[in-house]
Amino acid sequence: MAEPDFEAQLTRMFAEAPSFPDASLFNAEVAAKLDRGWTMRRMFIGLAGTAAGLIAAFQILSSRFSSEVTQLSRNTGHNLQTELDAGYSKFNALFASPGSSEAVWLAACLAVVALAFAVTRMVEDF
Repeated sequence: MAEPDFEAQLTRMFAEAPSFPDASLFNAEVAAKLDRGWTMRRMFIGLAGTAAGLIAAFQILSSRFSSEVTQLSRNTGHNLQTELDAGYSKFNALFASPGSSEAVWLAACLAVVALAFAVTRMVEDF
């Protein structure tokens, strides 16, 4: 059976981490590497977002949207109210089907989460 004094002394010895003379230099190097990593991550996220935005714009323009715009430009003889009613009915049709409304709500929730991340990041920087 071990003595209580020895166990207490052993516990104290292992509870305290040894201090090295270059601890402040090590902390500065680690902080610099972490900051450099954040810069690279920000650049990568920005480039990925730009690429995704360009791809999305290309997809929208090359999809049915461009043919509908072409059709609207051909039918310039219609009055404005007819065109507004047609656009309103297309808008309602988009949100009427359950799958598309779920996608819209998911996109809205993701936008709120992204906004929350941006706000927390701004608060951390100040």
